[in-house]
Amino acid sequence: MIDTNQIERVTRLLAYMLRHQPGDFDLELDNFGYAEIDDVLRALAERTGEDFDEDDLAQAIESGDRPRYEIVDGKIRALYGHSIEIDPGETAEPPEDLFVALPARDRERMERYGLRGGRRRFLHLALTLDEARESGRRAAIEYVVIKVSAVDAWEQGVDFYDRKSIWLAPELPTYSLEVVGEYDDGTDPAERRRAREGSRGPRREERGGRGRERGGRGRGRDEERGGRGGRGGRGRDEERSAPREEPRREPRPAPEPRDEAPAPAPAPERKAPAPRSAPAPEPSDSGFGFGAGVTEAQRQEAARVAATEAAAKPAPRSEPKPEPKPQDGAGGFGAGL
Repeated sequence: MIDTNQIERVTRLLAYMLRHQPGDFDLELDNFGYAEIDDVLRALAERTGEDFDEDDLAQAIESGDRPRYEIVDGKIRALYGHSIEIDPGETAEPPEDLFVALPARDRERMERYGLRGGRRRFLHLALTLDEARESGRRAAIEYVVIKVSAVDAWEQGVDFYDRKSIWLAPELPTYSLEVVGEYDDGTDPAERRRAREGSRGPRREERGGRGRERGGRGRGRDEERGGRGGRGGRGRDEERSAPREEPRREPRPAPEPRDEAPAPAPAPERKAPAPRSAPAPEPSDSGFGFGAGVTEAQRQEAARVAATEAAAKPAPRSEPKPEPKPQDGAGGFGAGL
């Protein structure tokens, strides 16, 4: 026999491992959501540190106000509430009317598009209006209750699945839905969740990892091994919580002033070269000045020598050619013999 606290702990773990995260418990579910009872008992023992048998498991699942689990041929499954994909099995013809509750803020969307399963893969439909109101109180402070014309929807091709205390459907069209009540006596789910988590305390470690007993993904591994790799270092949680020391940053030194290069000395002014004066023409070797001659032969010879010298010398620039000076002893122009 197990006590009330153990029953609550077992049923919460069953919901988590059979509806949402079987991989966290090393469980394998078949297509219909069944798990081997021996594997479930092993997972419960590893997580809680207590040994349970099949009778204890049966007592836990039968203690609720409605059937939520079933045991068949050494296997166990959750009847509804799955967030993982499973095969719901064979369809069945539903009762004439079923009921479902939802927050009042979702009414307009329901009237436009109908209803579909959300985080849970199927809609959960109650058998009576009072049962729907019970679920509505947990959904929101203000909620509405909707009557479902289940047979009409089933005849139009909507699938329904019998889960003993409730019915499942993947979706419901607008023509099958009718609001039959509006209520404001519900509770705030966020406040209820905070109160529940506050009352659990350390139990949240059950969902945080493999568990302390197994030394798996939770903090138990670091506590058993004494730190990372069992080498006596700091534990993983200690490393995460310890503040990291920021490296000190030394102030950058001020840049040294650069030596300014001396200004280049001004280039000396170049003086324009003085214009070259044309060299004075030298007197000819004939010994006679221009036009000087005593005979016609002498004058011709002097002219020939002057023309030869003038051709050999560069022509003067622009200065007027000075008059040739007469040689000493030579007669002037028209001087006779």
